[in-house]
Amino acid sequence: MYVPSVPESSRWLGETVGFWIQTLILAVSAGAALWIIKANTKQERRRATVDLVMDQKRDVALRAARSIVTKMHEQQESNLAKYLEDTESEQYKAILLVLNMHEFVASGIREGAFDEYIYKRLRYATLIKDWEILCAFVMEFRRAHSISSLFQEFQWLSDRWRKDPLKTDRGIGLSI
Repeated sequence: MYVPSVPESSRWLGETVGFWIQTLILAVSAGAALWIIKANTKQERRRATVDLVMDQKRDVALRAARSIVTKMHEQQESNLAKYLEDTESEQYKAILLVLNMHEFVASGIREGAFDEYIYKRLRYATLIKDWEILCAFVMEFRRAHSISSLFQEFQWLSDRWRKDPLKTDRGIGLSI
């Protein structure tokens, strides 16, 4: 059987031009596949973040707990650590529910499960305000339980956002 040989002049780095074209097409295809996967992952994170916020708004127990914490803030209570003494009180349970919700979200953001940019635009003021009022409670809770890592993700996210506050959109104003 006759196998035609390719003249050396049509080879590049010891391989035929056809080999290099095929290799280039394969590399471009792999790059495009990775780009599509990354784009889908980002879209999935965004969808998960929007779903999370919608679920938070529908959660009756969380809304009631947020209402209690907001009331404490409006009444300018400065020592929420006093609620550590009565673990059966409505305030204690509300505080823990709000803290656990923020810890869950912050952990999800830190691990890349949720989109930080979207969540920040939707919940910036709430998260910052909640950390301000709950910070003393968290510090005392950590001390009382001798666990310095309690609610550390919530603290991390609050610190991160305070260093880089949400910017006001330029050109958007109310016209009456």
